[in-house]
Amino acid sequence: MVTTSEGADSTQNSLVLRVRNAIKDAGINHSEVARRIGLDASKLSKSLAGTRKFRVEEISGISELTGVTTDWLTTGRRAGPPRRVIVTDVPAQHREVPDVVDDGTRADAHAAGGAAAGPAPTKEWMSKGTRNRLKIIAAAWWLYADLGIDKVRTEDVADAAGVSASAVNYHFRTKDQLLQAALRYSLDVIAETRHLNDSADPIGVLRHFARIHAGVDPKIRRVWSIWLQCWARAATDESARANLTAVYGEWMDMIMTIIDSGQRTGAIRTGNTALMVKSLSIFIDGLGVARTTEHMPITDDEALTMLENYLAAHVLTGDTHDTRTPKSDRVAAAGRPEPTS
Repeated sequence: MVTTSEGADSTQNSLVLRVRNAIKDAGINHSEVARRIGLDASKLSKSLAGTRKFRVEEISGISELTGVTTDWLTTGRRAGPPRRVIVTDVPAQHREVPDVVDDGTRADAHAAGGAAAGPAPTKEWMSKGTRNRLKIIAAAWWLYADLGIDKVRTEDVADAAGVSASAVNYHFRTKDQLLQAALRYSLDVIAETRHLNDSADPIGVLRHFARIHAGVDPKIRRVWSIWLQCWARAATDESARANLTAVYGEWMDMIMTIIDSGQRTGAIRTGNTALMVKSLSIFIDGLGVARTTEHMPITDDEALTMLENYLAAHVLTGDTHDTRTPKSDRVAAAGRPEPTS
């Protein structure tokens, strides 16, 4: 474990912060980091949240992957994270400026001229293979969400990513493998939206996590499109069910990490944590389906009220219930226009 003889808690917190900054500056999504250093994604999530200590070999792998020294990661001395130059993650015809950028502020489509929404822009310093792999995943994610999984061919993904069809087949031998990578990319979109690995404010993180995944945040529309399609496939296809189960386990781990942090601070109820996580996930899924398919008209304000009522009744301790504020105040705080329906 990476520890020191004195000020262990402070040192560990500083280590976690430097690791998170190094990964963010390197522009590599968390699933890719976990895969490259041979670590389970849920364990990386817990380490980044401060609930699990990094091992020496993990720090070494992250150091090599992000281009910073192990000395800087563990002590903060010497060279810090190098500045990188961003390269586009998908071709221009498939880019869209995100509704909300990473710091939670609004981005103007013409003024910003930004890259596509998503957590995995490629970098010049990455190997060509890594850059191509990330481009393929990002392109597939957009196409699956907008056109439908069954309508997208390998050639379509290759054209959108700016690579050859053989390159797509090299990185992903089957469509199921590419679909699973696209599902994980959805988790990264959610996780990177507003620093959801931050354990300093578990209640704020939980509320934001629930709100964006329940379809309140317009940026998550494509995430829900892919989830809904995968659920439908899983009902009759065993392979699709296995892919969904694997990725869904990571989504549950993300909720578990937040719940664990809140329980340690006394802000979230104790008890059967696993059941609490499952119940919250089912509630969010149901609300998200209703919001996405629009088979049951639900406004932003109604969705926020239902979420807050559920958290107050089943998750939060009594002194952490968010008293309902006027709709205009909540909308302003979220940085988005007031709903019209």
